[in-house]
Amino acid sequence: MKIKSNKTAKVYEVYISHTGENRMPCPECSSERKKQNAKSFSFNTTKGTGHCLHCGASFYEFREPVVKKEYKIPEWRNRTHLSDEAAKYMRGRLILDDVLNSMNISSATEYMPQAEKDQSVICFPYYRNGQLVNIKYRSGNKNFKLCKDAELIFYNLDSLQGQTEAVIVEGEIDCLSMLQAGVKNCVSVPNGAGATSLEYIDNCFEQLALIEKFFIAVDNDTPGFKLREELIRRLGSEKCSIVNFKDCKDANEYLVKYGSFELGDILKSAVDVPVEGVYSCKDFYDEIYDLYLHGFQPGATIGIQPLDELITWNTGRLAIVTGIPGHGKSEIVDYLVVLINFIYGWKTAYYSPENHPTSYHFGKLASKISGKSFDSKYLNHNEFERTYNFINDNFFFISPEDDITIENILAKGKYMVRKHGIKVMVIDPYNKLDHLQERGESETQYISRFLDRLANFARINGVLVFLVAHPRKMSAKKDNPGLFEIPTLYDINGSANFFNKADYGLTVYLNRQDSIVTLHIQKVKFKHWGHTGSVDFKYNSINGRIFLSESDFNTESYLNQANQENMDLQVQPNYEDAPF
Repeated sequence: MKIKSNKTAKVYEVYISHTGENRMPCPECSSERKKQNAKSFSFNTTKGTGHCLHCGASFYEFREPVVKKEYKIPEWRNRTHLSDEAAKYMRGRLILDDVLNSMNISSATEYMPQAEKDQSVICFPYYRNGQLVNIKYRSGNKNFKLCKDAELIFYNLDSLQGQTEAVIVEGEIDCLSMLQAGVKNCVSVPNGAGATSLEYIDNCFEQLALIEKFFIAVDNDTPGFKLREELIRRLGSEKCSIVNFKDCKDANEYLVKYGSFELGDILKSAVDVPVEGVYSCKDFYDEIYDLYLHGFQPGATIGIQPLDELITWNTGRLAIVTGIPGHGKSEIVDYLVVLINFIYGWKTAYYSPENHPTSYHFGKLASKISGKSFDSKYLNHNEFERTYNFINDNFFFISPEDDITIENILAKGKYMVRKHGIKVMVIDPYNKLDHLQERGESETQYISRFLDRLANFARINGVLVFLVAHPRKMSAKKDNPGLFEIPTLYDINGSANFFNKADYGLTVYLNRQDSIVTLHIQKVKFKHWGHTGSVDFKYNSINGRIFLSESDFNTESYLNQANQENMDLQVQPNYEDAPF
């Protein structure tokens, strides 16, 4: 924890071991005293204040200010004219002048990067509280662009003010179609179904929280189905109903084929998202048909070829990681999570008391992301700010002071799904939770119920959950007393259910004699996700990354390329590759 002195305004890092009063040497005066270890300083975590009996200095908890993302406000050139060609196109889509004028739709000439030239475009302005925030440009051949560095928000967001219901469609023309049909409380996602980030939800989370019911009316195709699932996950299935456009792809096609009256009436036939635990095949028709068309698909890969051949990752699943203490379980999980985030944008929430204080955990993540030691000697200020903002946007931390039951941790995880859109949750480790067995419940029964809670949370919220669990005391190998036996999930203390109920089972094992870290894949639930096997790595102590020890492929090269493209970071040279 960081604390700040009211006397000198200096900031100190102190270790807090428990809630309430913590006694320790004073960070302000202990270095100047003869008895440097005298515990004259006390800090109270409940009050967030501390005091030294020797020097009289008082302290308070210091929190780093969050750097707010700066957005560019696009220039509005007072465009009011819609070209004859654009107006004709809109009328062909049955969207008439009164709707176009009310939404300030206009024409312009813009450079479109897809065509690498200027093109005639239709302009869709985005407003919040009446103020221009962004503009979407659409050319006649369906090239699109938003204003660079402008904020992403829902199109027609102001229509939700004072509303308890909202309709969400996939494009501006679909939104205009709904308006033409008299459905005023309709918004559109700004960047289509293929976007990995739903930043536009983050940017209006408080306003959306006031909506009691969402009608999800996105496109009737595979990308639309995926967007629909993510919107339901973020907004809450209990608040969502699904709009079916019958034989049409979207709202505008439905308007053209069936007319504005029929489109205006379509919300009446919307189907609530199924109540949990009660289903029929029709509730999964889209998924079943998609599976029929495309077959069983592997999950997400992370760019390490030998590992990708063994295991691919899916949200909605439980991964259990074990290994002897000190063998690097947390380091491996952190690295996997960072890679998944770089490639797919899956945000992560941590409950990780073994990485306390959070600033230390931040430093470990920052090194993996930047490729450098988290030290001002190697990471310049601009690189620090970029890394800080990246972690602040993508990684979140759960650290309750009192209630550390799994119920409370998962409740906070669910909140982070809604507010931040997390797709990964790490609980590290199992033994740092308060485990409350019910009366008459055996340890085995409790662990079974605990793992069911995690698996259900993962499935319902579309989150990949990593649970780190220590094995029971391990014995040395008979033929080599300097090495331990490789633990399995069956060796985790308490129950074989750690193996039985996991979707993925992994063991991290360090051979200190050879400085090799081996990741053993001991369980992959479905064969199209991968299979059992192992991969050897070495560990870079400079930045906490792992790399293959017996291959020309270097896993660091992917992150270095991603850093230079996304964050403009130069990577610190590797001095020596060392084990954990």
